[in-house]
Amino acid sequence: MIDENAYGIGIGYYALEDDEYALERPAFLARLGEFRETVLACLKTLPLGSGVRGFDLGHLVHVEVADGEQTADPIAWLRTVRDRLSALGIETLGVVSYGGRWVAEADEAPRPELTSCGPVELCSASYPSEPLRRVLYADTAARRDEDHPDGWGPGLYVDTEALEPLGRKLKNAPTPLGAGGATYYRFGP
Repeated sequence: MIDENAYGIGIGYYALEDDEYALERPAFLARLGEFRETVLACLKTLPLGSGVRGFDLGHLVHVEVADGEQTADPIAWLRTVRDRLSALGIETLGVVSYGGRWVAEADEAPRPELTSCGPVELCSASYPSEPLRRVLYADTAARRDEDHPDGWGPGLYVDTEALEPLGRKLKNAPTPLGAGGATYYRFGP
């Protein structure tokens, strides 16, 4: 394996649990299908760069692109995807993160891999990935419920570690939001 820097881009279905419990099963499944189909269509028609890899976690689609291999600004790309989902009435969480990740060398077997561990089927979807962890930190911090009314809510969040490699300099720094040892800025609703 080799270590390289990469951007992590997460697009999550923010109101998934609310919709799951409020809608009848066919309506919920249709809504979930709209979310997934829209994100996949954006991945096909709006290229992020070369060597993009990712996976679908059900509530969130996470993709990564190595620093230097991106052909689109990850923040602008994520805004476009969120706009398309918003037009469908789907409330989302978007996160752009940055950090080191481990990837297979050319002669190694790539992930994902399904392994049988006795009666357990285990899917190894990724080698260690800081961008993935940082997207998941923000996803967790954004959640609001009775026990956590101060969650950040839906929106577009950018890991401060991603700003410098993207060449972004902010005129006025927004309020920093911390989660899991990482710091994020809210870039929009």
